[in-house]
Formats: sequence, structure tokens, C-alpha cells
Amino acid sequence: MKHRLLVVASCLLLAVLALPLVSAGAQAASSPRSPYSASDGESTLCVSGPVYIIDVHVVVTINGVDRTISSASSEVCSVNPANFSDVVVQGPPPQAGAPLEVSKKVGVEGTIRLNGRTAVLETNVYLPTKGGNSAQCANGQPGDGSVPCKSTSLGVNLAKTWIFSRNTWRDFYVGPDDNGDPVKVLVRLSDGPVN
Repeated sequence: MKHRLLVVASCLLLAVLALPLVSAGAQAASSPRSPYSASDGESTLCVSGPVYIIDVHVVVTINGVDRTISSASSEVCSVNPANFSDVVVQGPPPQAGAPLEVSKKVGVEGTIRLNGRTAVLETNVYLPTKGGNSAQCANGQPGDGSVPCKSTSLGVNLAKTWIFSRNTWRDFYVGPDDNGDPVKVLVRLSDGPVN
């Protein structure tokens, strides 16, 4: 009889100690998961629809030869936008609290949203500069009242909408760099992992 009483008392004690753990787990499981922030550490957890991989390249054509300046990629759910970025900062960092000058950035960053087969790309392209307007810098002398020689800002905002085909590159003209060479953004959407 004592043995049965001891077993029943032990079971009750374990049940009392385990109750807070079970209720905490139930509360955690019942909280809704946001498709915009959920991640399994490797890929975005899409709640529905296909997953795509976006590849973005910034290319400058010099003497007929394409040279890649920047490359970025990201996973895109069909239900929420995705960010991509490949930006390098040139030169020393700005003073504390000062904004980062566009002319110190090189690369690409932006967002893509999908709506069925339609893709909407919003991106900023930062092109390398030669360090300023060379003619202006050569003619100006310190203290002669001329405008100080500064690096030309080559940040271009590009917004495009198109009907995409999987695994097909699409190119968009950005403009010339400060050498006059044409720059374009190449974008491709390909099939991503199945969640």
C-alpha cells in the first residue's frame, strides 16, 4: 500500500512540475507565424506559392566587353517582397551621426515584389567614380573662389515592372558611368527550394 501511495504521489508531483512547461509550449505554438519574418536559418519560409531566387548583376560595358560591378541574390516568396544588397563603401567611414555619401558607395540594393507573373523591381545602383570632375579639379586653385572639387555622386534609382519568365535574364539600361560607358542591371528569377 505504501508503495502505491508513493507512486501516486510521485506522479502527482511530476504533473504539477510539468504543467508550466506544457502551457508555455502551448502558448508558443499558438502564436501566429509571420511570413515576413519567419526563417529556418537557410531559406525564407513561404506560407504559400512558389519560391524564386532573384539574381541581380550590375554590368558596365567597356570596349564591347561586359564587366560585372556588383552581384546580389535573394529568395523571393510569391506573397511578400524580398530585399537584396551588395554594397561596398569606399574610403573612410563618415563622422558619427553623419549620413553616408552616395558617392562613397559601389554596388546595388533594392526590393523585388511578385504579383503572379509580374515582377516589380525597385533598386538603387551606385557606380564607381573617378574621384571628381577632373577638368574642374585641374582648373580650380585653392582660395580662388572656385567651387571645391568633390566626387560626383553616381547613385541611380531604377524602378521597373515586367512579366518575367523563369530562368531568363532581363536587362535594364541604367545610364552611363563617369567614363561614358553604358551600365545596365541584369535580373533573373529562377526556381528556388521547396519549403
